[in-house]
Amino acid sequence: MIRDFRNVLMTISALFLALPSAAHAADIDNGRQIYDTYCTSCHGAGARLDPSSPVIQGLGVTPADFSDPLFNSREPAADWEMVIKHGGHALGLSEQMPAQGEALDDEQIADVTAYLKSVVDTSAFPPGEMNLMLAIRTKKAFPEDEVVYVGRYTEQDGDNAFKQVLEYEKRIGKAGQGIVELVHEREGSVSELAEAEIGYKHAVSFSRSHVLSAAAVVAIPIEADGDGELQTYLAYGKVLSPSWIFQSSLRLKFPFEGASDGEAELAGIVHYVHSPWPRRVFPALEIVATNPFRSSNGDLEWTAMPQVRIGLTRGGHVALNLGVEFPLSDQSWDQRYYMTLLWDFADGGFFQGW
Repeated sequence: MIRDFRNVLMTISALFLALPSAAHAADIDNGRQIYDTYCTSCHGAGARLDPSSPVIQGLGVTPADFSDPLFNSREPAADWEMVIKHGGHALGLSEQMPAQGEALDDEQIADVTAYLKSVVDTSAFPPGEMNLMLAIRTKKAFPEDEVVYVGRYTEQDGDNAFKQVLEYEKRIGKAGQGIVELVHEREGSVSELAEAEIGYKHAVSFSRSHVLSAAAVVAIPIEADGDGELQTYLAYGKVLSPSWIFQSSLRLKFPFEGASDGEAELAGIVHYVHSPWPRRVFPALEIVATNPFRSSNGDLEWTAMPQVRIGLTRGGHVALNLGVEFPLSDQSWDQRYYMTLLWDFADGGFFQGW
């Protein structure tokens, strides 16, 4: 088992050597001048929101407060550039935010965005550029505020099986995330609320091109048999280029009835990001390898899952994933069909921006 996983890990790690393309060298001083000319009346002097301003009170909406380090850090600079250029409506935000694409060129927009990113220290917060697209099986490294529904239908000998998972994930502090999940399973005439899972994830290393997190989750049986298990995992995400992102996770499962009966799971996914607009269809390929701790030759199981992410809202904070998982080794099932529905509630209400 160790040799098999070492080979898999070495193959996936080779992708980490790719570096993202260099960006425009922004002029923060020029960005400050542009901000003072176009943005101060609504967003406040020095990019610090003044709720008592008569202008703000007359807008009917509360503009973004760039001095809030959590908000500032979790928003990708590229999203702000699109909002400045095309207006708030283009990404499902307030129509009160006007488009500045005719008044400012792309370099000026990059300058003012760089200035906005500089008004508060966000070095202890994982950057929003690392809030990468959700995969179906690969664990996500970025600590987010999300509600996720996962449905899985398994074709197999005998009765087919259906599994549903409802996940609630809440940002905690600067780099942490709480995890609560409910798992329901049905196979033939047996239907049960199988277990609840409670955990915590923390980003331990990050930049604007990578993020690495560690997590621990405890699975507590509700109607399922057994005493539950401890799950630990490392999750990694990297921007390979403007068009490609890579994510991987290594998860270990330790049943409380006997840790040696657990298993290891290594997963990786590559997304093709062909457009900056979130309301698009983005293809991906995910590979998963699992192996029990008590393994013998041939126990390693491989699967491949082509999938697509479909942005449902203009800002992409509500999205759908569809995938089909195919066994590449000797498994007890034929195919698995997945559907995930994501709502990133930090970016707006579920019905906003459709």
